[in-house]
Amino acid sequence: MNQSYAERARSWSRVCAAPASMASSGARHRPGRRARTLSRLALGLAALAAGPCCAGAWVQDEGAALVILKASHSDGGAVYNSHGQDQNFPDAGRSRQDQLNLYAEYALSADLTLVGNVYFSKVDYRNDGSYKDRHATGWADQEVGLRYRLDPDGNDGPWQGALQVLALIPGYGRQDWRDVAKNRDHPALGQGDYGAELRYSVGRGYRAGGLDGYVDLGAAVRLRGGDSADEARVDISSGLALAPRWMLIGELNVIQGLGNGNGPNPVYAPNDNTPIRGNNYDLTKLQASLLHTLPGGTQLQLGYQQPVAGRNTGGAGGPFVAAWWRF
Repeated sequence: MNQSYAERARSWSRVCAAPASMASSGARHRPGRRARTLSRLALGLAALAAGPCCAGAWVQDEGAALVILKASHSDGGAVYNSHGQDQNFPDAGRSRQDQLNLYAEYALSADLTLVGNVYFSKVDYRNDGSYKDRHATGWADQEVGLRYRLDPDGNDGPWQGALQVLALIPGYGRQDWRDVAKNRDHPALGQGDYGAELRYSVGRGYRAGGLDGYVDLGAAVRLRGGDSADEARVDISSGLALAPRWMLIGELNVIQGLGNGNGPNPVYAPNDNTPIRGNNYDLTKLQASLLHTLPGGTQLQLGYQQPVAGRNTGGAGGPFVAAWWRF
């Protein structure tokens, strides 16, 4: 496996102490060296949080690999209706999802990284009305793609950047929305159609209160097949090394539907009185987690994610746990 977090953190501490001495020794006239120092710092920190939703501005070192296994759970009666209002499902309805997510990266070269995202889910909707309790279990929508290094300010700048292309592959047969409208026996596992995403991310390191951190900013357009609405996405993540083996990570994820969806939402279609009325949806959620590095290099993550705004989608949040391995 790669160098441990503790070893990296000690080297980062020495590197990050450099700016003060650099200023007094005239090194402020060498912005390229300082920019490279910040870039190495951010790369090290971001490598600790290079998961599905964060650190998209960095590629892996050639031949390196990252594997993350994540388990998440959400269960609640909150829902955002077609007007973006927060309310509860009718008839004491509750939506639940239990999901296993396997994420992997492998660097084909120093500038090109292969990424993959595999989802296996159990989704459930239940209420006190005629729908009762029904669920579906199986493969959801999968993702595979490439990330290419594309720095915004050249190799000597503090900002790193990467362009990513994803293909979206359904893990099950898509149902036409007209069939879903007639047969609502089970909630769907996802959108169930092919699609593509183009994303550009930038990131850099920073220091706050004597602690080393990184920030990653990403924007994407996701094109979906079938009746689902296309999406614009914005993701912001930041990690702060609280101690040599502990990192605090926060994320903001925004999905904005582009208004070109048709028919009812196949994921939430339990009955005619559902507050969710279509395939045009928005979702904003916050996520916070702690990442701990074990002496052998394996990393464990514990966190919580919570929707804070949306339209035509469920509003349940919940905890997640993950294990990370680097090779």
